Amino acid sequence: MNPLVEAMALALTASPSISLVAFYGIPTFVLALLYLLARRHRPKFALPCPPGPKSPNMPSLDPWVTYQEWGRVYGDLVYIQEMNMLIISSSQAAVDLLEKRARIYSDRETSSAIMVSQVDRIMSVQRYSNKWRRHRKFFHQSFRQSACSRFYPAQYRKINDLLRNLAVTPEQFMQHTMAFSQSLMYATLYGLDIGSEDPLLRKAESVINTFGDLMFPGFPSLERFPWLRYMPSSFPGCGFQRVVKKFIQNLDDLDAIPFDRAVENLKNGAGTSLIAELALEKPMEVDMIKAMGTTSFVAASDTTTSSISSFLLTVTLHPEVQVKAQAEIDRVIGRDRLPTFEDRKSLLYIEGIYREIMRLHPPGPLAINHVSTEDDFYNGYHIPKGCVVVPNIWAMNRDPNVYPDPDKFMPERYLDSPDGPFTNINDVYAFGFGRRVCVGRYMAENTVWLTIASIMATFDLCKAKDDGGDEIDIPEEYTQTFFRHPKPYQSCIKPRDQQALELILRATE
Repeated sequence: MNPLVEAMALALTASPSISLVAFYGIPTFVLALLYLLARRHRPKFALPCPPGPKSPNMPSLDPWVTYQEWGRVYGDLVYIQEMNMLIISSSQAAVDLLEKRARIYSDRETSSAIMVSQVDRIMSVQRYSNKWRRHRKFFHQSFRQSACSRFYPAQYRKINDLLRNLAVTPEQFMQHTMAFSQSLMYATLYGLDIGSEDPLLRKAESVINTFGDLMFPGFPSLERFPWLRYMPSSFPGCGFQRVVKKFIQNLDDLDAIPFDRAVENLKNGAGTSLIAELALEKPMEVDMIKAMGTTSFVAASDTTTSSISSFLLTVTLHPEVQVKAQAEIDRVIGRDRLPTFEDRKSLLYIEGIYREIMRLHPPGPLAINHVSTEDDFYNGYHIPKGCVVVPNIWAMNRDPNVYPDPDKFMPERYLDSPDGPFTNINDVYAFGFGRRVCVGRYMAENTVWLTIASIMATFDLCKAKDDGGDEIDIPEEYTQTFFRHPKPYQSCIKPRDQQALELILRATE
């Protein structure tokens, strides 16, 4: 007999008390031994996580500003241990992680708010998966740079409509900008001319606003008590149920109504469109085509509104920029026609204005969160698996090591650059990073650039005056939500002269 077994047998027969000790003690000893062995083989992460504040009060307003301040204290990587959250404050770290290691950092986080609202039907919010990759490839085929010329006619037409509206009722410039952004997407994708009174626009605006709320801050009560999703809206803390119900219904309508109109127009010979042609070519992919249309609209409408609104406000506050821009347009193009896409490479200062607007006022100061799918190590730090990664575009665009006087509006900074203003579109961080970069960015960039050039060619922007002839101060206040917009203010928008007015009117005849 094995000596160890023999000893255990003797111990069990020696006395009842010894038998009980052996009966309970030996298994306990074995379990402890197994635990120690398991610990020896468990992976150890000798490197620490990046530094960050301990148990901080997470900001609910202008979080990008607070995150920027944390970055100044702790460095380019700020880690919130309690939330397994990493905030990236430098473009170099964002490129190194989100682009060069995109295999690890291309997932999206999920939450109770996202699940209950079905907002992940929108491609930019979907988890990284085979389904997402398939949708992304399909989307890219229609929005790659070489395909964007298809959208030129609708972009020219809608920008000309915006110019006319600004000339006729300039005091409604904020409403005109919003209507332009929304109607442009329906024109380019669906071939539809949607009037400002169409109920579809109200549904679209509601979806966009709720989408921003779902991204930040979501439904705090639901995140704390996920079981609330199964309770009726009348239950305390379940008011989100009404919001969700309305959002899903409006999202369904955005999927179906413009799609059906576009297909019907194609069948009746009333007009063609990208969406209708895709539906005809790929009848088995209708759901994906609808999702592409809705994703494009939600992603582009509010961001375009934000960029153009920021341009109008910023140039109003910097008349010296307007003078230089108009001088360049007059010298390169003249006064007898509007700018075209073919003029872009010749308008260096206009390009500088576009780049500086996208730097100082990104529509989403925080990109949609990424999530790491495995443990990673970077610059001496451990980044845990499942970490929520927040790209703070606001801080990246105000890095004094990259942009001297980062808070100043200086289009000249791009002209003084050795590469000039026409750098790679990847340098516009407002479009995101890596595999989750905005797939419609070439179309979006074309729209914002041509709108800036066209308004500079035809209008003077200045402060409004009161009854006494004194200028009315503009506080330059912005909303503090996920999508950042200028708050309402008064200004004076007028055609440069009669020649400019006639040019505007001729363009919309």
